[in-house]
Amino acid sequence: MAAKVDPSTQKTILVVEDDDLTMRFYQTGLRPLQEFRFLLAANGQQAVEVLQKERVDVLMTDLNMPVMDGYKLVAHMTRHYPSVPIIVITGMGDGEMKPEVHQIKGLRILHKPMKLSVLMDEIRAAGSQEPAGKVRGISLGSLLQLMNWEQKSSTLTVRSQDDQGQMQTGYLYVKHGELIHAAFQNEEGIPAAYTILGWDRPEVEFVETCRMHRTMELPITEILMNVAMIRDHETLDATQIHLKGLES
Repeated sequence: MAAKVDPSTQKTILVVEDDDLTMRFYQTGLRPLQEFRFLLAANGQQAVEVLQKERVDVLMTDLNMPVMDGYKLVAHMTRHYPSVPIIVITGMGDGEMKPEVHQIKGLRILHKPMKLSVLMDEIRAAGSQEPAGKVRGISLGSLLQLMNWEQKSSTLTVRSQDDQGQMQTGYLYVKHGELIHAAFQNEEGIPAAYTILGWDRPEVEFVETCRMHRTMELPITEILMNVAMIRDHETLDATQIHLKGLES
């Protein structure tokens, strides 16, 4: 007989899944995780309502759901609960993504069908994750990588405050997982994409269609690498300016 777990030491995982059979599979197969208390939601909107009432230590979510899908839920989490680890379950086949568990910034990604032992290990790892000294959510680039793997099409409205506290709005157009166009003020295409993808903790809204024509040919992986290089150069330049100021 398994030892009883003190409820006061339990962590809480919120499982978001719209398929009843899959949810029952989780409920039965994950019973050995007695160190966790399980909360359930059938879609992203129900998950948001649970998060408003309950403290959640780990979120596990499917991507394709009615009412509010996993992409919108992940965007909501990074805006409002950036310190909560997220496990994303995808429907991609074994041959489409290796290794079995893939990680990008802020996300643990598993594909169906998955081994219960692997899933339990990932839940335990996420639950044991120490809060970061600086709260960081999932980056916009991570969302785009996820959309690329799932070949999703959407129009993203992205908002973020500038250095003066003014709200700025940009648009990213994704078709079949590829970033095909971007717009911000007078910028369009690659320059606008680099600007928008450089924003910290943006607020993202999704529209499930993309009617824009392609103006950008770079693959999303190359775009994200270029954004990372630009940010590294900006950080280096800022550091050098600071050091010169100390020397003068």
